[in-house]
Amino acid sequence: MILLIDIGNTNTVCALYDNHIYIKNERIKQIKNIHTTLEIFLEYDIKSVAICSVVPNATNIYVNKIKEFFKIDPFIVSHENSNITLKVDAPNEVGADRICNVKAAIKKIEGNCIVIDFGTATTYDIINKRKEFIGGAIAPGIDVSANYLIKKAALLKETILEFPKEIIGKNTKTNVQSGVMYSAIYSIEGMIKHILSELEGNTTIILTGGFSSLISPRLTTKHVLDSTLTLDGIRIIHEENH
Repeated sequence: MILLIDIGNTNTVCALYDNHIYIKNERIKQIKNIHTTLEIFLEYDIKSVAICSVVPNATNIYVNKIKEFFKIDPFIVSHENSNITLKVDAPNEVGADRICNVKAAIKKIEGNCIVIDFGTATTYDIINKRKEFIGGAIAPGIDVSANYLIKKAALLKETILEFPKEIIGKNTKTNVQSGVMYSAIYSIEGMIKHILSELEGNTTIILTGGFSSLISPRLTTKHVLDSTLTLDGIRIIHEENH
């Protein structure tokens, strides 16, 4: 039984994996409630812990808590232990979450692949048919863009991010929803179109991350929705190193 921890800039996901299935999944706010969340897993017979993190300070806190709670030295995913060919200028700058997404995609997909992860940032990870990570793009996340807009515009109020029934909004709430959500769709489809123009051969598109289930039904481009892609990557990298 392995505890997989994906530490992001906004949320952290803790998932328990055993006998080829995820048996428990907890999402918490960054740093907050670490102690309470980890206590939930004390009742399980955890043999190992693997961490993917893009927040170094939070990594240290989790490592110390895991040692305290489970008496285990956790495995930390990095570009050095991922066994991925990173054909980019600075492999050490590739985020651990992107490395995990790429690793899982390589295992699951043949040929070119575009992984789009909707988190604090919206990232595009490109894998060629030789199973090499060749780069990608990073854009502001959907909620980050919306929150910044609301913060800077005094008359706008915080609103639930969902697709309104019509693209022409009739009030401030639906105006914001339309602008943020539909702009995101057209931006994503535009990015996919231009990325595909730089690739040769068949390409699979995978969506993952917080907003992926909301975006997926609206995206006209053929794609695969994979909510556990990052967790799968953490697990696969851990398994290859043990």
